[in-house]
Amino acid sequence: MEDDRRPSGPGEPSSAAPSGEYDGRSGPPEPSAEPYSAPAPEPGSGGPPASAAEPQKPHTPGPAAQAPGSTGWQPVSPSSPYTIPAPAPQAPGADGAPGQPPSGADPFAAPDEHRPAAPETPLHGNAATPREPAPDHNTAPGHTGTPDDPAASTGGGHTHSPHNHQPPAPDHSTAPEQSTTPGYGHATAPPGAPARDTPQPPLSADPFAAPDEHRPAAPETPLHGNAATPREPAPDHNTAPGHTGTPDDPAASTGGGHTHSPHNHQPPAPDHSTAPEQSTTPGYGHAPGSAGQARPADDGYTRAPHGAQAAASEGRVPASTPAGGDSGDYGGPPVPPSFEPAYTGGAPDPADEPRRSRTGLIVGVVGAAVVLALVGGGASWYVLTMPQPEDTVTSYAQAWNSQDYAAMAGLAEGGEPAEVFGRLDENLGVDAVQVSTGPVEEGDGTATAAFDATLDLSSAGEWSYSGELPLVHTDGEWKVDFSPAAVHPDLGDGQTLMRTNQWGERGHVLAADGSRLDDGSASGSVQMIVGEVGTASEEDLEDLGPAYQAGDPVGVSGAQQSYEERLAGKAATAIRIGETGTESADLPEDAPTVATLGGSDGTDVTLSLDPAVQAAASQAIVGQSKPTAITAVRPSTGEVLAAANVPGGFNRALEGQYPAGSIFKIISYHALLSSGMGMGAQMSCPETVDVGGRTYKNAGDAAYGAQSVTEAFATSCNTALVQEVADRLDGASLLDSAERFGFNTGFASGIDVFKPSLPQPDSVSLLTASSIGQGQVLTSPLHLASLPAAVADGSWRAPLLVTDPAPAERPEPRPLDNAQSLRDMTRAVVTEGTAQNVGFTGEVHGKSGTAEYGTAEEGEELPAHGWFVGYEDDVAFAVVVEDGDSGSGAAAPLAKAFLDAL
Repeated sequence: MEDDRRPSGPGEPSSAAPSGEYDGRSGPPEPSAEPYSAPAPEPGSGGPPASAAEPQKPHTPGPAAQAPGSTGWQPVSPSSPYTIPAPAPQAPGADGAPGQPPSGADPFAAPDEHRPAAPETPLHGNAATPREPAPDHNTAPGHTGTPDDPAASTGGGHTHSPHNHQPPAPDHSTAPEQSTTPGYGHATAPPGAPARDTPQPPLSADPFAAPDEHRPAAPETPLHGNAATPREPAPDHNTAPGHTGTPDDPAASTGGGHTHSPHNHQPPAPDHSTAPEQSTTPGYGHAPGSAGQARPADDGYTRAPHGAQAAASEGRVPASTPAGGDSGDYGGPPVPPSFEPAYTGGAPDPADEPRRSRTGLIVGVVGAAVVLALVGGGASWYVLTMPQPEDTVTSYAQAWNSQDYAAMAGLAEGGEPAEVFGRLDENLGVDAVQVSTGPVEEGDGTATAAFDATLDLSSAGEWSYSGELPLVHTDGEWKVDFSPAAVHPDLGDGQTLMRTNQWGERGHVLAADGSRLDDGSASGSVQMIVGEVGTASEEDLEDLGPAYQAGDPVGVSGAQQSYEERLAGKAATAIRIGETGTESADLPEDAPTVATLGGSDGTDVTLSLDPAVQAAASQAIVGQSKPTAITAVRPSTGEVLAAANVPGGFNRALEGQYPAGSIFKIISYHALLSSGMGMGAQMSCPETVDVGGRTYKNAGDAAYGAQSVTEAFATSCNTALVQEVADRLDGASLLDSAERFGFNTGFASGIDVFKPSLPQPDSVSLLTASSIGQGQVLTSPLHLASLPAAVADGSWRAPLLVTDPAPAERPEPRPLDNAQSLRDMTRAVVTEGTAQNVGFTGEVHGKSGTAEYGTAEEGEELPAHGWFVGYEDDVAFAVVVEDGDSGSGAAAPLAKAFLDAL
């Protein structure tokens, strides 16, 4: 026999500084030539002590009250360091404010470093009286004396003069020239005349601005009561330095940009642009009895205490300034002691009024700004973080796009969104949703947002429509005010959308040559592949989906079922309004229609079957009494050319499951050759052999002895093969060859077919049994036809039944490394082996096989199926006869008849 037969299985300082007192005997005090020196009382001047409780009665002068801004000056009390004096006129072209050091100079240097000494003209036009040189301010403070007593100190390093002389105005441009012009001095005031008010800047003026910004030019009253002589205007600081003359000689210039006048003239300002030289001109010094002069502040401003002018107008003179004259070392600009004369004339200067502290105002403004910022920030935070209807609309649309109806319900108020949308999907067959929204229009506690929705409906395509989402503000949140109208604007309470269908022309199933195979004229075997068209039942609708209604045409088997969507096309779909719970088949004829979607006819499906080959196969087996199947495959493409079955009713050619029998030896010899056995190896074919605890024998108890590889294959000797397999192979190597020929591989043929299987053998017994096609080997006629096709082409290709549309994910071809040897061996089967006597004509290659199955009765042989496979030219085939007993006897002749019919 050909095979062993075996069964098969599967994050502020307020301190009041004392001031000097004027006694009215020695004439009015003269300001120091040093505008930065503080005055000090001269010893023995007769002034009251600093502790005097009442001031002397003030002297009333003859002249009219002097207007503020006159060339005279009035010392003020230093009780406040914040009252600012008016400086002497500044020379044109000065590069800094009066009293300020030159650019780049140390602002904290001793004053005389910045002011040159200048000669003084006697008040009454006498010859120049030698004046003491300017004190050296680099010495310790309080060490500058008078001519009588140079060692006397009145504090602070101040200098004194017996005349009411104005200090020179600072010149900021160049070092001043020493002038000897006659009359360059001051008119003498009558004895006891009070010092004149030094004009003060207004309280609102910037204490750090240039002094002339705050002092207007004003007419001057003569010291001796003469008619008012107009005073020269303040110098124009925009003119060029050194180009200002006197009234008598306008072209005269003293070099420093000074303005000259024969009356009580302001001396030139010191030049702070360069370091001044110390002058030794006679007469420029101090006269005794000048105690009590006020020392201008270093920066050109007089710090007057609050209420100083009021005290002067009432005739009150403060206590004398003690030795030292200064109020101490304070952090801000120096404050000079004040001299208040017994003079009540003159209108009070508004600048002498008490200044109010700005600290409270600044703190208040800053505090208010902070409060406003906090309030505004809090309001902004509240506005920015409070819920917005746009947020709800966006989240609702996103959930709708994802068909997350539970999330939509959480964003809605009222109704049952999840239930309504779920029913809609079921009724319409919604596969996907795409929703976009427009801008939100907000009202009083409500809002609306337009939307556009596109639904992808099963077997009907896309349907788009527009609607509006109403929103309501409730419990601090914005929510969709849900109702059916929020789904579609035409829906009312208790209504839903439904669809009814009208199918177009169905596609056809075609043969390889384009002929129809579904017109009823094809054979039973072909009809089983093509399949049938029936009507959908209620049970079918669950699988078919909402595109179908009961009674619609539908494929129920074969290609008609596998390609239903393609063949059926798209039904013309009407979207209609119905009451919730009504079936589409029960909709009344007048039910409103909101949209109609045009359908399309079906598309054909083309099979690989060749009508001529199919006819030959059918004809070859038509007279068989035993169940028989034949399949034909084109080796170069893997296309299935024919599949015929006898009797009909079961497509065993594609779906039958059988042990392979000796046909599997094609795979076994491939494994042996791949393991290293050569074609010239000698094999032994005894009658029986025990391998792995099992006894094997040959068909008809044949024993061929020593054989070549080709001979052993051609005669299908079982005993020779199992010995070599046991010696040379294992389960993995055999399985590798089997899978190269398609075992355990899905074919992706286009129509469902049986998938051949082989577990990896885990014992010698299973290994050897599998090598002859028994044990756990299961295959089909379609698969076995692919084996000789692989030998013919040199690569195994998965069988293909549908060519249009071409199936996806088809297995790649698997090349064979021993194809030519296998071709020689299969040819020998026909020429000198088991099929020698069948009578094949032409160049036919083949292999016969017998596959045992079932259980044998005692003393009887196991039943067996007969196989024969082979190829000729570009046609490969497989024939199986159930219970045929012998492959060469039962199946080979049918193969010959098939080839003869081509």
